[in-house]
Amino acid sequence: MKLKLKPGMTRRPREAVDKFASAVRRKIELRKARRRVAPAMLDARLGRRFGEAAPEALLGLRRFVANPRRFGGFVSGPGLAAAITAEIVPEAGPVLELGPGTGVFTRALLARGVAERDLILVEADPMLAARLQASFPEALVLAHKAASVTADQLEGRRPAAIVSGLPLLNFPGHEVEAILAAAFGFCTPDAELHQFTYGPRCPVRDEVMDRLGLVAQRTARIWRNVPPALVYRIKRRAAADRTVT
Repeated sequence: MKLKLKPGMTRRPREAVDKFASAVRRKIELRKARRRVAPAMLDARLGRRFGEAAPEALLGLRRFVANPRRFGGFVSGPGLAAAITAEIVPEAGPVLELGPGTGVFTRALLARGVAERDLILVEADPMLAARLQASFPEALVLAHKAASVTADQLEGRRPAAIVSGLPLLNFPGHEVEAILAAAFGFCTPDAELHQFTYGPRCPVRDEVMDRLGLVAQRTARIWRNVPPALVYRIKRRAAADRTVT
């Protein structure tokens, strides 16, 4: 499948993502036209070949094509997963994960030593949320949008760290602000949010950071991810000042 990007489009992630998703849709429709397979028959074939659960990459690609601006997890490689979870301290307390998707970062958190019962997974897609609950039965899975989660839904837990798999660069500024305000609102004072982006800078606008009293610092660049990604640490400005002093 050839994908032709106009000059400068690599600097406009939204357009590039939409173009890629459209190309995938056209490829899928072409194959459907050539060979019609009923959904039930396709699921049966996948079940015989791969077991009861479809491959995570296939599931992720399916959700990406359905809504490319709301799903970015299927392109998250092991290098990005390791980088975004590298500063998580398992003993510090529960970890909040926003937009875990197929669980790429979730498994990296478990590999870091975070107990499954200390995971709070917030996934807006009902299909993915159900899959996460089946894969991580001891975790608290909330099938909600990140901005709508309240402290009462956390069952008394107070996250000490946040890992975000949300493609914030594709979200409008007011929604990004609502997500961060909600997340930092029920976390511990020193909690840090670890966010990835495919763009050239932090995906949270400066004015949003200023209004929420947050600061960001780049912690990693992963060239071998597809596409290459950056990881940022975002924390309250007061917490950053205490760290310096």
